[in-house]
Amino acid sequence: MEIKGLKIKGIEDIRESFKTRQVKYGGYAALLTLAVIAALILVNLIAGQLSPQVDLTYSKLYSLSEQTLQVLETVKTPVRFYGLWRPGEENQEVITVINLYLSKNRNISLELIDPDRNPGFVNRYDKERQGIQRGSLIVEGEKGFKVITPSEMYDYNTSQYGGSSVIAVAIEQRITNALLYAGTGNTPVVYEITGHGESPLSIFGIQNTVERENFSLKSLNLLVAAIPSDASALILNNPQRDLTTAEAEKLLNYLEKGGRLLVMVNHNIRELSGLNEVLASYGLEFIYGIVHETDLRYIAMDPSSEWPDLLDHEITRPLADKTKTPTILAQAMALSFLDTKRRTVDITPLMTTSPGAFLRTNLNEASATKLPSDISGPFILGAAIRDPGWIQNNEPQARIVAIGCGYLLDIAAMGLDANRDLFMNSLTWLEDRPETISVRSKSVFLMPLSMNMIQIIIFGALFIIVIPAGFFISGLVIWLKRRHL
Repeated sequence: MEIKGLKIKGIEDIRESFKTRQVKYGGYAALLTLAVIAALILVNLIAGQLSPQVDLTYSKLYSLSEQTLQVLETVKTPVRFYGLWRPGEENQEVITVINLYLSKNRNISLELIDPDRNPGFVNRYDKERQGIQRGSLIVEGEKGFKVITPSEMYDYNTSQYGGSSVIAVAIEQRITNALLYAGTGNTPVVYEITGHGESPLSIFGIQNTVERENFSLKSLNLLVAAIPSDASALILNNPQRDLTTAEAEKLLNYLEKGGRLLVMVNHNIRELSGLNEVLASYGLEFIYGIVHETDLRYIAMDPSSEWPDLLDHEITRPLADKTKTPTILAQAMALSFLDTKRRTVDITPLMTTSPGAFLRTNLNEASATKLPSDISGPFILGAAIRDPGWIQNNEPQARIVAIGCGYLLDIAAMGLDANRDLFMNSLTWLEDRPETISVRSKSVFLMPLSMNMIQIIIFGALFIIVIPAGFFISGLVIWLKRRHL
């Protein structure tokens, strides 16, 4: 190119430079970079519209359980949530969970109410005229309403020094149960049997749990009173004395009419003739003694306490997740299926020992090894009974859950969620409320990862040798290719 006799060589050089391999690779890299940036912008725009969320918390704190989703499918009428918060004091953790409900059912709505500016509104829901705490959540449906206080949204562990700490989040559990109540307006009445030295549920902190899950808990002494007509279920927890013949007759008559019974007993009672008379009518009996384990995989603290195998049933299914705290039974008795039982009766074992377990009937013996007088296992430690097994034409169905461990709730009171859940799952199964069986509080604790030596070596080699070596080899290959560019 010439301008007034001058030849400009720079432009030609620029044209030629675009033909070099370095410029070509640089151009490809620039185009690739622009394409990646454009793709990221597009993905962000789409994500902003969809607002996807992934719950990475250990206990799935911000995910609804399958049972809650089943309950939401039944909500066909308007349900209103009223959050009693001052502006700026909203509990975002609670609102996050509520939004999950709103996204699954359009019949549910949320309204935030300032209790200080709307005292008249709050008084409408204060049935006992004791005031409703700020931060509470009101769930109202066509059949009724339920008030969930801030303290009820969490489970606490109180130390001996008076302090307390949050051990579990119970927001979903409380809201789902409130939804059920708001939809039906019914509160089943459960009676705990007294008069035999039983351990009252109140000393284990279970009473509050039972009442929060829509049950009304009362006591009943079978020696002096008949079983009330409103009894949806009876609980016999760790009695120190056996049932009398008259009490056994009352229980049998109650079950014949479709009654429900939860039994948890220990070896404290040598003879269980009264209680076994009731259970024998349905093909089951307790065997006196204490189960001992020989398999280390089943031993919890000592050979007389164990982690049982949980068999498939509505009660145990939610507890079978190996990442959760396991169920522990201490000094458990065994259950036996009788050869003769009614044809209509359906018995399902819930928990079993290892094949190597044995039952010690002579409790004066302290030997850790099996003796000739011991009974060889495996054993059934819990069972569920239905009579009749299949309901036709709304006929009454008797249900019984028998657990050979009177210390089940004692262990639950020590902070073992699985034992508490086993008890509550049994109670809700008796009441035939499968939709709430596994809607339980979600622990904020992490279970430690347990690995044997082989696993430690494998994971150690993976993260210390294999992965770093992979990065080094990849980098070396890329460097060798590019150094000739």
